[in-house]
Parts: sequence; structure tokens; C-alpha cells
Amino acid sequence: MNTGNFASQVTRRRTPAVVVVSSLLLALSGLARLAQVAVEAVEQNAYLSAHEAVGTPDGFGALPLVFLMGVALVVMLTALALLVLALVNPAGQNWTRIVTWIIGGLTLAVAGCALALSLLPAPGGESPDRTEWDTVHAVAGQLMPAWLEPVATFSGFVASPALLVAMVLLALPSANDFYRSRPDSRPDDGRTSTIP
Repeated sequence: MNTGNFASQVTRRRTPAVVVVSSLLLALSGLARLAQVAVEAVEQNAYLSAHEAVGTPDGFGALPLVFLMGVALVVMLTALALLVLALVNPAGQNWTRIVTWIIGGLTLAVAGCALALSLLPAPGGESPDRTEWDTVHAVAGQLMPAWLEPVATFSGFVASPALLVAMVLLALPSANDFYRSRPDSRPDDGRTSTIP
């Protein structure tokens, strides 16, 4: 029985620093996106309460609220996927790196489109809006907690850049070598034969 050769072949590979940093940035991006979901939920709740307090004639539209809830669900699932990938990427399985690039690329594309749409001017409504927006904004501002704006600002600045840098780090040569080279963990070294 030959066990010495098997023990030498199953040596644990060292995870490169770029993979570790990439995983930390993926986790940071996922946490920042979860923070964005929390901020959006608190903000929408404050505006809903403000609309009820002011007594707007048309009320708070249900369709935009459902749309925002759907977007928040997608962002939350993406953030959880990034957190899982941050945990499994250091294991060295190449499929996790590919999934990271796919989810990260789609996330960055959607975030870029959302940023571009937010810079466009809002279209004017054809029907006159009788909502007292100044009062709604003032009441909502009083209902929002103090931590909301700093968390929103920080998570907005961190989420996409951290994800982009993490994806770039996974494409560097040292990370590529780590994911491409898998040691052979079989005990057969060519000298032993299982044929009787």
C-alpha cells in the first residue's frame, strides 16, 4: 500500500492575494447593495407615510411601488449571490470565477443603465398634478432617520466600483493560474496498477 505519494499529491494550494482581495471586494459590493435595498425600503416607507399624512388626492401610486419592490428583490438576490461567490471563489473552482463575471457584468450593465436613466429629465404629466410636493418632501424628510443619507451615499459610491475591481482582479495572470491549475488528487502515480 502506497500512501506517501497520495499525501504529497493532495497538498493544499495557496490562494493568491488577488483572489483574496477580489473576494473581499465582492463581499463589500454585496453588502453595499443590501444597504441600498434597506435605504430604498426606508425611504419608500417614509414617502408612503408622508403621502398619507398630507392626504394627496391621488394617493401614492401602487404600480410604481410594486415596480420598486420588484427591483429591490432583484438587487437583494444579486447581492446575496455576490456574497456567496465571495465565499466560494477562494476554493479555486473555475466555474465560480465565470459565474462571477456573468453576474457582475449583468449587474454593472443594469447599474449603468439605471444611472443613465436617472440623469434624464423627468417627463411632464399631461394631467395637472394637485399633489403638494413641497409638503410631501418636508414630511418625508422629517420621517427619514439620520443614518439614511450617509449609508445611501457610501453604498452608492462603493457597490459598483468594488464589483468592477473584483472582476478585474479575477482576470489577472496569477488568478488565472490559480483557477486553471488543478492538482491531480488521485493516488495512482502510474507505477501502481489496479489490474490483478
